[in-house]
Amino acid sequence: MALKETLFENKKINEQIKFAVAEKQSSLSYELGYNDSKTEALDFADLYDPLVKQYAEIQLKLQNGTSENPVADRKYVDKITGSVQVIKTGLENIIGNTEIWGEMVQNAGLMGGVDLMGTPVSRFLTLTILNGGLSGKSEIKAIDNDLNKLAFEIYEKDGKFVERIYLNKLNELSLTQDMFISIPDTSKENENFKLSSPEIFETRELGGESENVQLTGGVTEVYRKKTKTEELDIKTKDIDANMVQDFYIVDKTIIGESIQFNIEMNKITAGMLEAYQSSDQVIAFNNNILAEVTNHYIKPGKALREKEQLKFQEDYKEWYLEKEIGNEFPLGVPRLKTQEIKEEAEEVVEQEQVV
Repeated sequence: MALKETLFENKKINEQIKFAVAEKQSSLSYELGYNDSKTEALDFADLYDPLVKQYAEIQLKLQNGTSENPVADRKYVDKITGSVQVIKTGLENIIGNTEIWGEMVQNAGLMGGVDLMGTPVSRFLTLTILNGGLSGKSEIKAIDNDLNKLAFEIYEKDGKFVERIYLNKLNELSLTQDMFISIPDTSKENENFKLSSPEIFETRELGGESENVQLTGGVTEVYRKKTKTEELDIKTKDIDANMVQDFYIVDKTIIGESIQFNIEMNKITAGMLEAYQSSDQVIAFNNNILAEVTNHYIKPGKALREKEQLKFQEDYKEWYLEKEIGNEFPLGVPRLKTQEIKEEAEEVVEQEQVV
């Protein structure tokens, strides 16, 4: 399966999980008579009951001086007490991720939301269960009876295994990023570029105050398309049966070639590339946002080389020109069709008189 198809298949499955959550939520008001707890609480007894007993026995031997290997026993005692802090930190990191999970899923596939293409299905399902969106349970285990291998294991309601999360890896990851991949939000930077470029983008003062300006949505005259005779290239469209509106066409080629545009776009993309220790978020932005225009997809979970970073910056410019700048903008106010016909007739009469 090609990369694009693989990414969209992953997105499709994650959207099915998202739909299952919505379906579950919709049925709650009809199931008030059912006692159905979505997520079972973590049970630490299986892990710690034997350890508490060992801890007490070893401590007693150390105090009585009957330990055969005091150094090893002290290390094991420290490992038991240390594991409590590892689990505590792991729980805090899980909670931190689940607290923002709902909002991220609401914006899934958009800027500021979770990446449906790059987030593995098992991770999407894990966080949905931990967040209480779907029924399931989680367990805490020491894999191979090794306290250095503490892990959460997540299961669906029917007992089907979903994912194992090692706490040491979770705690290390949480120092730099979340458990899931989010799509960076550059909407503020995109808007600021327009506001700081009045030579390109048309603005108007609000309330007659020069400090309070607003974008009109149009561009200044230099960046409007011209005919061969250097006149504005104007399109006239019907608004309804009696009214028409003139539109000028935005010259995106000139905007794309401007120094201001290229400098500011490079600033935005350079900021994205430098903001994260991994390339995951930049790849998420490319696959979910830019690829809609460029049709260029990148495999998640890899580091972008310099050549790929440069392509990302150029693709961002192409996307911005296509999606963030309109193709045309109204010129003047709407007018009656009869007025247009009258003007055309007068023009014909004038030409005949000249002849």
